[in-house]
Amino acid sequence: MTNVSLGEHSKLTANPAERDRVRKFYTQVLGCPATKRSEKIDIFRIGSDFSLGVVYDNSALSAADGLKSIWLELRTPEPEALKARILEFGIQEVPFRDKEHFYFQAPGGQVFRLVGKTEDMSRWQR
Repeated sequence: MTNVSLGEHSKLTANPAERDRVRKFYTQVLGCPATKRSEKIDIFRIGSDFSLGVVYDNSALSAADGLKSIWLELRTPEPEALKARILEFGIQEVPFRDKEHFYFQAPGGQVFRLVGKTEDMSRWQR
């Protein structure tokens, strides 16, 4: 048994040219409040206990390199409705072998898997 867990804060680095699109995506599409906004960093509250910092820097990974980075999971009570908003925002699906879930790359490069809030994901751990 391990004695570690993931913390409540993570960060990604995005190109400053993506700043407006990142802000609109996290606040308007996902409905995440921005707890800090500046030219160098934005912090978004995702759910009740997770914060995502977006650092704006010209050395950010390309979108192609972001596909090779860590992928995160977003849980929502209405995955189909959120998927529709994401697609309407102009984001395309990331092809992946798991055809039961929607994968996408957010502005700034982060890849997410969309799952239902009450969905039992333990079978995916096998």
